[in-house]
Amino acid sequence: MDLKAVNKNDLGAMIAGVVALFFSFFSYYARASVKGFGSAGTSAWDSYATLAMLLILVALAAAAVFAFAGQVLPAGVPWRLIAAGVAGLGTLLLILRAFTYSDGGAGFSGVDVSVGPGWSAYLLFISTIAMTVFLVLGGLGAGQKFSDFQNLGNKGGPSTPPPPPPPPA
Repeated sequence: MDLKAVNKNDLGAMIAGVVALFFSFFSYYARASVKGFGSAGTSAWDSYATLAMLLILVALAAAAVFAFAGQVLPAGVPWRLIAAGVAGLGTLLLILRAFTYSDGGAGFSGVDVSVGPGWSAYLLFISTIAMTVFLVLGGLGAGQKFSDFQNLGNKGGPSTPPPPPPPPA
């Protein structure tokens, strides 16, 4: 397969997804440090950040399908925008988990405990936000519209206009 033929936004989403996956394994995602005793941390595969990473993996797999086998997907569904929503939800969960990380009960009186996101969390945030943006741009570049979500229930698909109103009685 020629990478020059791949949609640039799909390629950008895949690269950002792989970068996010890479940084998710570092134990510097969320850190708790106790002054004078050192620090400990966790990777992004902890608590509900695991769900967030699974959503990011689903969006990454979707971007790969768009890039290499997009013709197998049914037409009329805004797939890239749905994948962008999945990636956006994963990003939001990652950000929330990093900022709500608990120190595990190390908050004794008189002990200075610092808890928060580590350096890999910020790189993870940047890469997942970039992935979401690339998926949105890919969807808008493919002619999908946000208004397509309103018409998904119609029998004819998202591009079918609503039926005309009945004549007045």
